[in-house]
Amino acid sequence: MSNCYGATMSSAQEPSPRERPAYERGTGFLLARLGSLVARSWGVFLGEHGLTQSQYTLLVALDEQGPVGQRQLARLVAVDARNVVAVLDALAARDLIERRAHEGDRRRRVVLLTAAGRALVAAVAGAADAEEDRLLRALSARDRTRLNHLLRQVYASDAAEERRP
Repeated sequence: MSNCYGATMSSAQEPSPRERPAYERGTGFLLARLGSLVARSWGVFLGEHGLTQSQYTLLVALDEQGPVGQRQLARLVAVDARNVVAVLDALAARDLIERRAHEGDRRRRVVLLTAAGRALVAAVAGAADAEEDRLLRALSARDRTRLNHLLRQVYASDAAEERRP
């Protein structure tokens, strides 16, 4: 029998005194709780590198995409274009990005990483791998790959549903 939290338990089976309550075994609870713990840990990790989640997301998008317009960058990271300006201002103040006039349209601005921005993205990515290893230390390499695959499936399904009108 499955309860509303996704935990499966037969009606004849009683949890041992040491076993966690049913709600703590449910998939939804575990995802929410781990998500909260990881978000907090990730925030601290990025803070140690002088970044917020929004700043890191923009830097990674620029690293992957190359120079892009501010509006396109906002779309890439799913942030309102008005909100991206303040994040870009903070990154520009640290010389991590540069804004230039678009070659074809001087009214438009193109954003690109500076050498310092590329170096920071590389450093944080390497440290992030170590942080992920720490988080997932209880899993084998095969289980980590499987977990990532399953989470991407759930995420893709949920994201597709969100985009539907």
